[in-house]
Amino acid sequence: MGLKSFIILSASAALFLIFTGCAGTSGVQVTKGDQQIGSAPTGSVFETTEATLVHVDLSERLATLRNGRVFPADAFLETFDAEDNKTGLLKTRDNRTVGLRTADVLEGEPQINNRARLASPAESRRLSQIYRDASDD
Repeated sequence: MGLKSFIILSASAALFLIFTGCAGTSGVQVTKGDQQIGSAPTGSVFETTEATLVHVDLSERLATLRNGRVFPADAFLETFDAEDNKTGLLKTRDNRTVGLRTADVLEGEPQINNRARLASPAESRRLSQIYRDASDD
């Protein structure tokens, strides 16, 4: 076997191992930190009730959320960066039957990977007076 054949065979085997190793995972895994804890690959694994922004279009004022289905329609969400600084305000749209949850960007400039959580009930009441839908007038 020549060197070229050996390289091609090695690359094919590596790709096979990568794809078959990733195919067996399921669920949501969020890692935080840079140190290995127990058998976690890097950082620690924890469950979260917050959504994560995976797409932001500031010209259309639209954000796409991963894990956003836990929020009701027309809910006000505050977004935060990694240092827990508030970056924006969103209002969820109706849930679609498929795909990720979307929300309108009302204030600020949220970025991809920001976290979104529900605004407090008092803040939601205040915001509902400011950001009313046209049909509510």
